[in-house]
Amino acid sequence: MNKRRFKVKNILLILFIVVFLFSTTKIVLFLFDLRNNKNETKELIQDVINIEIEEEKEVFKIDFEKLLSINSDTIGWIRFNQDKVNNPIVHTSDNSYYLKRSFEKKSNQAGAIFMDYRNTSFNDKNVVLFGHAMLDDTMFGSLQDIFKNDFFDTKENNYIQIYNKDNELLTYQIFSYYIIEKEEYYITTSFKSDSDFNKFIDTITKRSYKKFDVEVSTNDNILTLSTCSGTGGTSKRKVVHAKRVENLE
Repeated sequence: MNKRRFKVKNILLILFIVVFLFSTTKIVLFLFDLRNNKNETKELIQDVINIEIEEEKEVFKIDFEKLLSINSDTIGWIRFNQDKVNNPIVHTSDNSYYLKRSFEKKSNQAGAIFMDYRNTSFNDKNVVLFGHAMLDDTMFGSLQDIFKNDFFDTKENNYIQIYNKDNELLTYQIFSYYIIEKEEYYITTSFKSDSDFNKFIDTITKRSYKKFDVEVSTNDNILTLSTCSGTGGTSKRKVVHAKRVENLE
């Protein structure tokens, strides 16, 4: 009887060690990916971003030729939240490829920021961008800041900047943000009629945790940011909607 107990204890101990080593390895690899992703983005920013002076103003310029030579899927660049979000945007034929690949197409759990495959350009009625909510605030991790009470007290935090491949600046003003169970509706990219689009605008506006003094109509172009809300495997999504406006002076 004692021998049998001893055997069971040993088997349980071995199982515990295996599970422990497996979990530890996963954590180490995850942290390794985080570091690599942050370093890759930092080097990319240094290589492709230039601040030029035009008419006594600082102008943010991106070397899209260099970006495209690194990754031909490049479609733009996003800046937001005091440059906590400061990344290239990629676009390919599905919404899974860049979930675990970096901008340089290397295997990485942090992934890349990518446009919904159904979108064709930033002129679509609803352009959807996805990114992981990384624990170190990289990618779309810093979108959690939006849910702080004083976030929108800073004027610049109300706006998201997108640069297209022609280095044209597209500015979007936030009008809605919320957390919702994973669904397809808020990531609808095209609409059969103005009536459908108007209904969409009404729905996503009413969902917002804060009422903004921003009018949105069927003449507008919308930008939607989507990321996970919670730990891995969560079914909830943090969502931000903004409409295209005239660029700020």
